[in-house]
Amino acid sequence: MEQEILLPYGAGTLQFRIPRANLTGIYSPSPVIACADPEMEVVRALAHPLDTPPLSDLVHPREKIIILLDDHTRATPVAQILLLLLAELRAGGVKDENITLLITHGTHRLSSEEEVRRKVGDEAYRRFRIVQHQCTDEENQVYLGLTSRGTPVWVNRLVVEADRRIGIGHIGPSPYAGYSGGNKLLLPGVAALDTINANHSLVVLGFRQPGRVDVPCRLDIEEAGEMLGLHMVVDVVLGQDERIVRAFAGTPARVFQEGLTLARHAYEVVCPGEVDVAITSAYPYDMDLYQAVRAVEYADAVVREGGSILLVAACPEGIGDQGFYSLMADRTKKPDDFLRDIVRRNGLVTFSVLGYCLARIKAEKKLYIVTEGIPDAALEAMGFHHLISLQAGVDALLGEYGSQAQVAVFPMGSSTIPVVR
Repeated sequence: MEQEILLPYGAGTLQFRIPRANLTGIYSPSPVIACADPEMEVVRALAHPLDTPPLSDLVHPREKIIILLDDHTRATPVAQILLLLLAELRAGGVKDENITLLITHGTHRLSSEEEVRRKVGDEAYRRFRIVQHQCTDEENQVYLGLTSRGTPVWVNRLVVEADRRIGIGHIGPSPYAGYSGGNKLLLPGVAALDTINANHSLVVLGFRQPGRVDVPCRLDIEEAGEMLGLHMVVDVVLGQDERIVRAFAGTPARVFQEGLTLARHAYEVVCPGEVDVAITSAYPYDMDLYQAVRAVEYADAVVREGGSILLVAACPEGIGDQGFYSLMADRTKKPDDFLRDIVRRNGLVTFSVLGYCLARIKAEKKLYIVTEGIPDAALEAMGFHHLISLQAGVDALLGEYGSQAQVAVFPMGSSTIPVVR
């Protein structure tokens, strides 16, 4: 008996068949129910914020307000939330000209104008000043001090000079910090490249600990965030369909604490370990390979040494960054070499960290990919074997591992955290 399975792939799906005897399971985020009225859910959260007064009581009419928003690579429905938050500011007497919207890119590329418009919504796009953070713009950064782990904290000057700092984001899986949300809007969101590099150098200490929020990278983010402080964040937890399940407003620490429980319920899935093959779709982070490889990092947790990971990712924007490609295509680099790059700050540390993690994985497991956005030669150079089709790849892997092969499938691999029992 065979089972047909559909995997998200770009704007569509890909289908394959697999004998049920070989299928260990299909592992997806828990089917949490979206709230019936997302607007009323956000209004509720804003009316009853955690550990802080409502915005309309917190702000004063002449204050300069900055609102931090995550960027086009993230699923947060900012446009649904932003106008409701702005209504609270108006109720507090704040004028439009005193409000700036700042898109928190970290090290990501800047958004196109159309991506900005989609993110904030047409009305906010017309009404408000919108700035995109650039981590390399040192002239517009302010030094706040060192964390206890030695991270020098520089952040965008607009954030420091604002009277009130507010953020909009979501709490979801993060390969580096366990979960997004809270102070991640500050670091890496509006931090300097040097600050991000120092913080991300701590990621290797949390390698193969998915979902942990007590790892050094996340703890460093919290400490850096406390140096400046967001007066309020509105974070949401999303379901599989990227609709709002629940909204949380209040101080970053309390919002993250409360939202994390629900996020864990949604995204963490009990899985068996030591399977032969994991087939994982990078959806919803499949815009480019740099984003998509988070699905490989999560699938790694369940695959035995000598096993294989098959990544399904449309990658309409290709690899994502030439620097990332150059690093990954260097076949001479071993995990230790990436660690030296991290210590010496050779290039972008984020790339070196990912290079280290993937080098560790590739040393133990084979990587395959189904994609249309990247040439075969580039994929092979980076250590991914390009398959002509998903079904052909599945059949070949079953042939390689034999009739008793055990296969785990992750239809939303970039947002599924395996918990191996």
